[in-house]
Amino acid sequence: MLADLRIRNLAVIEDLEITFEPGLNVITGETGAGKTILMRALGLLLGDRGGGDLLRDGAEDGEVEALFSGPAVAAALAEPSDDGGDAAALETTIRRTIASTRQRAYVNDHLVTAARLAEIGEHLIHVYGQHEHHTLLRPETQRALLDEAGGLDTLVAAMAARYRELVHAEERLRAVRDGAEGRAARRELLGHQAEELRRAAVRAGEVEQLAREREILRHAERLRTAAAEAEQALYAGDAAVVEIVTRHAGRLAALGAIDPELGEAARLLDEARPALEEAALRLAARGRAIAADPERLERIEERLALVQRLVRKLGCEAAELVERQARLERELAELEGSGADPAELEREVERALARAWEAADTLTAGRRRAATALGARITAGLGELALTCAALTITLEPLAAATVGGNGGSAANGSRLRDGLAPSGAERVVFLLAPNRGEAARPLARIASGGELSRVMLALKAATAGASDVPTLVFDEVDAGIGGGVAEVVGRKLRQLARGRQVLCITHLPQIAACADHHYVVRKRPSGGRTRSSAARLSDRERVEELARMLGGVTVTAQARRHAAELRRLGARAEE
Repeated sequence: MLADLRIRNLAVIEDLEITFEPGLNVITGETGAGKTILMRALGLLLGDRGGGDLLRDGAEDGEVEALFSGPAVAAALAEPSDDGGDAAALETTIRRTIASTRQRAYVNDHLVTAARLAEIGEHLIHVYGQHEHHTLLRPETQRALLDEAGGLDTLVAAMAARYRELVHAEERLRAVRDGAEGRAARRELLGHQAEELRRAAVRAGEVEQLAREREILRHAERLRTAAAEAEQALYAGDAAVVEIVTRHAGRLAALGAIDPELGEAARLLDEARPALEEAALRLAARGRAIAADPERLERIEERLALVQRLVRKLGCEAAELVERQARLERELAELEGSGADPAELEREVERALARAWEAADTLTAGRRRAATALGARITAGLGELALTCAALTITLEPLAAATVGGNGGSAANGSRLRDGLAPSGAERVVFLLAPNRGEAARPLARIASGGELSRVMLALKAATAGASDVPTLVFDEVDAGIGGGVAEVVGRKLRQLARGRQVLCITHLPQIAACADHHYVVRKRPSGGRTRSSAARLSDRERVEELARMLGGVTVTAQARRHAAELRRLGARAEE
C-alpha cells in the first residue's frame, strides 16, 4: 500500500508530507487548495511524462517521493522478500525529481527509466479519474477489462501468437505469387532480419537466465547480507540454531527413559539437524559466490536491451527468437533454391488459419462465460449504487471484414481473407447499459451520463476487485454528476471496496467523506507573499467541523455541525 507521500516545490505545494493508512482514505479541501497537484504527483510516480510545468515559481527543482509497503512490492520489483516469506515487511521507495530541463526517477535510490517506473507502478497503485471514466467507453478498454476479470491472459496471448503465424504464412505465399521481383524483395528483408539474429546469437533460455542473473546482481549486497546473517544464525557461536538444537536434543534424549514423548522429540530434533547443517553450508557457499559486479550487470543490461530491440522489430516474444531465426533460415533457403511450392504454402496458410480459429474459438468461449458473470456482478453493484433498475450486459459482436482489413480473397488465389479475425480475437466486446426498466440496452458511449459513468466504473472495480492484487486504488472525481442520497451509497460502496485493500478518494461531497476510515484535508494559506498548501489528518472533532464546512459553506452554523455529526455517525456504520 501507499504508506507515505512527500511533495516538494510543485505549484502551490512547497513541502507537504502525508502518511496514509489501510482502508478508505478521503481527501477534501477547497477548490485550488492543491488536491489536483496530489493527483499529478501520483501520476509522476507512476511514469507520467511532463512535470516541468508544475515547478513552483522560483524553484529550481521539485521532488515527489512515496514509500510503498506490503506483499505487492515483491511482485512489483520481481524479487523475493529478504525474510523468507514475510512479504508484509518489504518496503520500497519511489522518487521522481523534476527540473525545468530534466527529470530523473529512482526506485530504492537506483536510477530507472519512466517505462520501468510505469511497469513497477502497475503492481502498486491504480488511479481512476475523469480520463479513466471516458476510456471505459472504448471497446478496447472494455475488452481488456473483460479479459482481466475472466483470467483470460493465457488465451489472449495464444490468440496473438496464432494470428502472427497466420500473417507470416500469408506473407510467404504472397511473396511467391508476386513473382521474382517479390521474392527478391522478400529475400532482402528476410536476409536482413536473419543476419541481425545471427549476429545476436540468442540462445534458447538465454533471456530468462540473464534476467535472473540481472536481478541477483542488482540486489547482490542484500542477497549476500541475508545469506551471511542466516548462516551466522544457524551455525556460528553458542546461540546458533544448530548448536541449540544439538544441546536440547541431547538433554531430551537423556530424559527419554523417563518420558518416551521427550525421547521422540529428541529423535525429531536429531533428524532436523543434518538439514539445518546443510542449509548453513549452502548459505555460506552462496554468500561467497554472490558478488557485486557492475561491469557484468552493464553487459547483461546491454544484452537484454538488444533482445528487446529485436523483439520490437520482429513483433514476437523473446522466447520465440530462436524459432524465428530457424524459420527465417528455412524460408531463405526456399527463396534461394528452386523456389517454394505455392500449393504447399497454400496448405500452410490453411493450417495456420485453422490454428488461429481454434485459438479464437477457445478465447470466445472464455469471454462468453466471463461476460455473463461480470455483467451480473456489475448489475448487482449498480443496484447498490442507487441504479436499482439499471442493467449492464456485455455482448460479443463478431468482427466484420472491414474492421480487420479483409479483402474478400481466398487462400487459393493467394490473397487470403482474414474476415472476423484480429490479433485480439474474433469479436468486439461491448458494454451495454439499460438505465431504466423497459428501456433498450445501448452502448455506454451513447447513453451514460457523467453520474452513471462514475457509478459504472465504481461497480466495475468492485466486481473485479478479486481479479486484481493491486493494493491501492485512487479515485478522483468519483462524485462527478452525483449528490444527495446517491453520494451516500457511493461512499458506502467505497468503504466496502476498501476492506482488505487501500482506497484513496478525492471528493467534494460530505456524504462520501463521512464514510472514510481516515480523513485528510488540504488547505492553502498566504504566507510571506506566497500561497502555500498543507495537508493534515483530522481528528474526530475536526472531521465533524470539516463536514460542516462542506455542508454549509463559508459560515459554519450549529445546525450544520449537528447535520455533520449525524452524517459521520451514519458513515461509521456504513457496513453494519
